[in-house]
Amino acid sequence: MEQIESVQQMQEFIQNHLSEQITLTALSKVSLYSPWYSYRLFVSYLNMTPAQYIRRVHLSQAALKLRDYQDRITDIALESGFKSVDSFQRAFYREFKCNPSEYTAHPVPIYLFNPYGVKYKPNRYRKESPMNTTKKISIQVVDKPKRKVIIKRGIKATDYLDYCDEVGCEV
Repeated sequence: MEQIESVQQMQEFIQNHLSEQITLTALSKVSLYSPWYSYRLFVSYLNMTPAQYIRRVHLSQAALKLRDYQDRITDIALESGFKSVDSFQRAFYREFKCNPSEYTAHPVPIYLFNPYGVKYKPNRYRKESPMNTTKKISIQVVDKPKRKVIIKRGIKATDYLDYCDEVGCEV
């Protein structure tokens, strides 16, 4: 539980200091573990490195700015912490499979990275319920014959009874 709290503290620190340069040393001060162990905890609970996590948050925020505002791609790239527009475009394409300029011109639905606090995820070490409380089910494959449909269109009919009068209901 103490480790989860430490990872949550690192996530909150990243969220509060996104505009700054975040180092592993700063994260280790927040988590109260060594830089090496903080890194290992972060990776083990979130399945990505702190740098990948920060990059994905920056890219998702940049995508929202590209969609909602008329700012230049260069300005958004530099605000997002990228050293050059080329590196921003490569990272954006890797994350969202589209070019930032294409996305600005024609915003398509993309999957943004929404960092979910590790503290609020279900505990993966929780004990499962015993097998005797599960219910048995059986599956049976049934082959059904193919059916054909005959459609008769009514020309003057406005309701079902008029349709039966016009076309006939015995098929």
